[in-house]
Amino acid sequence: MLHQLGIKTLTALSALALGTLMIAPATVRSDDNDKTPVTAKSAFTQLKTMAGTWKNKISDAHEHEHPDDGKVIYHLTGAGSALVETDFPESNHEMVSVYHLDGEDLRMTHYCAAGNQPRLKLDRASSTPTRFVFVFDGGTNLDPAKDRHIHAMTMTFGKDGKVDCAWEGYMAGKKAGTTHFQLSRSKP
Repeated sequence: MLHQLGIKTLTALSALALGTLMIAPATVRSDDNDKTPVTAKSAFTQLKTMAGTWKNKISDAHEHEHPDDGKVIYHLTGAGSALVETDFPESNHEMVSVYHLDGEDLRMTHYCAAGNQPRLKLDRASSTPTRFVFVFDGGTNLDPAKDRHIHAMTMTFGKDGKVDCAWEGYMAGKKAGTTHFQLSRSKP
């Protein structure tokens, strides 16, 4: 079909497309389309800024499995080489996740209240500077084809300073639901 269109028609269509591209950024949030490559080091540097206490508002399909809204505490350890996240501190449902660099990878081990320890790794190709995608990378005390476990997690950093952590659970080798931790920094 293109070979049937004249050069003037193609030039007009090109100008229209270029004009559309020049207008579009004003209507689209820049962070939604940011394709800047994410490195493990830059992601970890950003995660380290989360050190402190955060309020946690929970939303999921399995609310009975989690305590009421609470807090999440992030602190650095190992001379800044690891970030420790403590969910539901000092409760019967306390869980810890530890983030650290491993060469070109950013890894996280989640010590779950379910008694298993899934490992996740930053998927750099799927991540953006405002949205970190962590994917399953093995674990201990679990059979991913059978057992309930965390299989993925996405952290989305809002312009308002809030962070949404979407924890994806699996059971019997299939997605079983997503729990959102909507975090806002507590005032000191």
